[in-house]
Formats: sequence, structure tokens, C-alpha cells
Amino acid sequence: MSNLHHVVGQRVIRKDSEAKVTAKAIYAGDLYLPNMLFGKALRSQYPHAKIKGIDTSEALAIPGVQAVLTAKDIPGRNKFGLDILDQPVLAEEKVRMMGDAVALVAADDPDVAELALRKIHVDYEELPAVFTIEEALAENAPRVHEKGNLLQHTRVRKGDLEAGIARSRYIVEDTYQTQRVDHAYIEPETSVAFMDERGVLNVLTSTQYPFRDRRQIAPVLALPYNMVRVKQMVTGGAFGGKDDITTEIQAALLAQATGCPVKVAWTRTESMICSTKRHPMSIHVSTGCDENGKLQFVKGEVYSDKGAYCSIGHFITKKSGLHLTGPYFVPNVYVDTFAVYTNNTICGPYRGFGILQASFAHESQMDQLAEKMGMDPWQFRYINALREGLTTATGQSFTYGVGFPQTLEKMKEYMEETNLYE
Repeated sequence: MSNLHHVVGQRVIRKDSEAKVTAKAIYAGDLYLPNMLFGKALRSQYPHAKIKGIDTSEALAIPGVQAVLTAKDIPGRNKFGLDILDQPVLAEEKVRMMGDAVALVAADDPDVAELALRKIHVDYEELPAVFTIEEALAENAPRVHEKGNLLQHTRVRKGDLEAGIARSRYIVEDTYQTQRVDHAYIEPETSVAFMDERGVLNVLTSTQYPFRDRRQIAPVLALPYNMVRVKQMVTGGAFGGKDDITTEIQAALLAQATGCPVKVAWTRTESMICSTKRHPMSIHVSTGCDENGKLQFVKGEVYSDKGAYCSIGHFITKKSGLHLTGPYFVPNVYVDTFAVYTNNTICGPYRGFGILQASFAHESQMDQLAEKMGMDPWQFRYINALREGLTTATGQSFTYGVGFPQTLEKMKEYMEETNLYE
């Protein structure tokens, strides 16, 4: 225990601090290799449209342009995704959100690559789109994917809801809305890809999961896994936003097609348009307690706006429902979650993985219930806090390590010492 306390509760020096402040740290954007090309993607300006044709001839004729790729040039599988393969590397039949990549360009210079993008002509047929959860779930709504707009429905059931309602003297029912949020890390998404002398594709990238990236890159390039090497460079912020594939497959495809190293670095605009966001959620919840303030039930519905693709949003939405009771003991729970496709920007991992949205709802409910019955909000939380031996919303019972009551006690001590507690 004494060794542990050399770290816990002490100020420690971050292992990467010196390298970063002395500019020794190498980010993917710092890499410049011999004969390196610069890659860029042409992106859809429509949230939902059929692709009737793509003409790349003018772009290919520009001096300095080394490759222009569309879906037909992908040697392997034109699909990727952290869990569900529902996102095309390059849109082929239709686009499902603004920012969907339609073509890739590799050129000697970034400005030449940008010029080439403007010379690619795409014939679109705009389709009706859905931008809200309500629109997406409406009868006869335009379908983002052929299987429908409801990606997943999950259920949490514990105890007897009707009995919990009957035992509740005070009930608060409300709807909470959260917004889409960008991670806004300082370093935008960047990858450098090259084929080495052994024929191994190397991808040096700003990422959070090298092996999961490899699992998605290799099938697109029709390569075995052992011929793809992904190296995580120093990563300038991620917060969940670099869980998903960003620039890795684009750089890899262009490197494979040209035989040259290729760097793909998203601009801040691209990052804002194309990267995954925190899920906007609509949470309707009813919470009840008895005359003594003891919680009796939680009944809720959680709807997430997935955007156009899954990422791991179905897990995030499910987790939000699992945590709708918060760090409190609730004997009766009835919660449904719905992950919904729309034609908005894709949503995915962001610190908290759906728990932040649930926290906004359940803590608001705690405050309202405490106010309604005239109890101190700290006391209301304290008497309902999960403790050893009590069960969560899923029926899990912890035998040790439940520190929420002690955390509340320390918080109260601090607030009393600083005159913040009334």
C-alpha cells in the first residue's frame, strides 16, 4: 500500500511531458517521407442522394495528380465500421450524410490535390432526408439504410414497475434533450501510409486502436492482416473521436495505388463535418420515491440520433439506458433504448459513452424530487446511494469497492469548509 501512495494522491510528472514541450514528440502530421504524395477526399454536399455517375477524367489530366480513386477502384471490401460494416469507404450507390467520401486524390502537392477535387464531376439525384429522431421513426420515412432507420431497441427490466409506482408518494416526469458535440482535439485526424521493402503496408496514424484499425484496413485493400502494420503516433487528443477509422483507409488505398508514401490530413472543416460526434439524445424519464425519500422506480425511454452510420453507437445508446438510474439503488426499473439512423453527421464514442447524457437526466430528476418533498438534495442522494450488497439496474450486486457514499461525504466536508454548503 505504501508503494501505491507514492502515486495516488501525489503530483506526478507525465511521462510524455518532456517530449512534447521540447518538440521531440513526433505526430503523424510531422512526418515527411521521400517522394511522399498528399491525399484528399471529395465529399458529398448532400445529406442524402443517389450517385448516378462520376467523371474523373479532368482531375486525372492535371499535372502532378498521381491517382484518382472511386469505389470501383477498391480492391477489397468497400465497407468498414467498428462493429457493424455499414459505412462505405467511398460512396458508390448513394450518400447518406454531408461529408461522405466519394473519391480520393493523390497529388505531388496539397494545392494540386485540392484543385483535382474541384475537377471531379459527380451526378447526384437528391433524395428526401431525415434529420430528427421523430422524422426517422415516422411511418413511411425515407430510409437511411435499406433495413430501416431503427438500428437497435434494447430493454432493461428489474423488479415490478407497477408496485414501484404504487409505493411512490412523489413522482417527477420530464423529458431531457442533449446536443451533438464535437471532440475538438487540437490535432486533426492524420495518417501517413507506405509500402515497405517487404510489401507490408505501414500506416502511421493518430489513433486510439491500432489493432482494430488493422482489422478494418486489411479487408478493404484485400491484404492479409499480417501484411498490414498500424503504428500509433503521438496522439494530440482523441477523447473517443479517434476510436473510429478516419484517415487510415484513405491513406492506405492511395499508397497501395501509387506505390508512394501518402499523407492524408483532414482540415479542421473536414474534422467538424466528418468525424464522429457525441450522440444527441432525447430522454423521457419518470422517477418516484416514497414519503421518506427512498427511490421506488425509474421508467424511461432513451432515443439517440445515430447519424448516418453505427460506429459503436448502439452500445453507447444501450449503456445510456443501463445507467439511467445513476449511482442510486432503484428496486424497480423499466427502461427502453432506441438507436436511430438519420442523415445527420455520424455519432460515436465520446468520453463517458452515453453515461453523460443519462447523468444529465437522472441528476435533474434527483434535484426535482428532493425539492418536491422538501429534502436537502445532498441528503436525498445520500440515502439512495448504491452501497455494497445493493443491486444496480441490471441486478448486479457489488461486494466491495462502492465508493459513492464516501464520495458524497467528502464532498459535503469540502463544501462546508469552503462555505459552499447551505
